[in-house]
Amino acid sequence: MEHVFSIPELLEAILLHVDMATLLVSATRINKAWQAVINTSVLIQRALYFQPVSTGSQGPGWEEFLKPCEDTASAQETRIPIINPLLKKRFGHCFFDTGEFYGYLLRANSFYSMPWRRDGRENPQAMARPTFPSGPQIAEMTTGELREIETTCRKFTRKEASWRKMLVSQPPPPQLGYLFMERHRDHFFGPHWVWTALIEPANNALLPGLRMGTLYDVVQYRAGHHERNSMWFRVVWNQEREPHNTNSSRMKCREMLQQTNVVVEFYHIADQAFRGHHHEPPDLALFDARFRSEDYQHIDIQIHEETWDGMEQPELDRRYFVV
Repeated sequence: MEHVFSIPELLEAILLHVDMATLLVSATRINKAWQAVINTSVLIQRALYFQPVSTGSQGPGWEEFLKPCEDTASAQETRIPIINPLLKKRFGHCFFDTGEFYGYLLRANSFYSMPWRRDGRENPQAMARPTFPSGPQIAEMTTGELREIETTCRKFTRKEASWRKMLVSQPPPPQLGYLFMERHRDHFFGPHWVWTALIEPANNALLPGLRMGTLYDVVQYRAGHHERNSMWFRVVWNQEREPHNTNSSRMKCREMLQQTNVVVEFYHIADQAFRGHHHEPPDLALFDARFRSEDYQHIDIQIHEETWDGMEQPELDRRYFVV
């Protein structure tokens, strides 16, 4: 057996059958030879979502990262990228809500319910509708609960954390779609502006494709840094999903999903009807201290298109707001 493990090609073939978490955390600590194989193997780096697969003739292996699209009539012909399973497990509903309650809009308080603070313990309700603490509830958390959050947050927000370099899907999105809708300050139902952009990945030639660090920085910053009492958001994966607040936001999201497989939507509205007049998050400095990555990179978003819709009066289904 020792002789088998000493042959890099055989070791590579064996390690490709190991689950991602073990391969990323434990296998690299066995010895320097294992670490070298893991860090230099193109196939292993693709399996760990550090290197992108090719969708052309550049190399083998990309087909395994595509799956049939179950929501289309042409499921046999249409295939969609695979979302990074390790990121989906670690960042939960806040970033990867693709289940029954996919359409719900979230706010900054959703960061407090990410799986981080469970410190690796399995959550039997992981696919159920999440219960997010409100601003006042966060203020009433015990010292022990707050310390648990801070300790586990530091594990993820520390400098050079590996998750930031991970591709969010395979094949990776070429860009991050961005939609920002702002309603008139004095009217709940319009008129409103819709701004859209395609954000280029913050990487270099050695790390092509959209990484989790870019997606996380955009959402974490926008969820907290806003002028009104709250900012609603959701991350849309692979295909358009209902509900949409307006026809214009639906159309713009659909257009961007023709160029990439992930769009983050932000809705800047005054929602006193839901939460009163407090600001979410209630303490922005504390929110940033707990959830901003030490490697945070501010993204200067260049708006590509803006749409003014002054006549539309959508019917808003309030069930799709997670409060």
